[in-house]
Amino acid sequence: MSQEHEKIERMAQQGKLSRAEADELIATLEPQDSGRSRPPIQGAQPRTRRTFRIHVDEANGEHVDLGFPMALVGVGLNILARRGKATIDVDGKEVPIDIEEIRRLISDPAFVGELMNVHTGDGASVVLSIE
Repeated sequence: MSQEHEKIERMAQQGKLSRAEADELIATLEPQDSGRSRPPIQGAQPRTRRTFRIHVDEANGEHVDLGFPMALVGVGLNILARRGKATIDVDGKEVPIDIEEIRRLISDPAFVGELMNVHTGDGASVVLSIE
């Protein structure tokens, strides 16, 4: 069992993930592992993988840039939806996140671009995008 599998299993045992979420995450890991060992089909078009990106620029100059496989985005949205409210705090105000619109955009394999771009009063910014 890989380290990723072990971490997912541990999170499920600790109650941080449901069994279904853990299974879904594990399933997203398996195609990547098995896909590497298969030779490409001659004449096939290369499959482009989209990435969900979170880019944060803090006013103090710190940067965070995270990329996730698209398969994990659905799991994250399910967790967010279970919380009961999907919001982001911008300058002390709760700004709603339209989970269904994000689901619609990520399910469209042709969509690439910004999902959300938030700027705060202190100069920080958060950009969610599909690349």
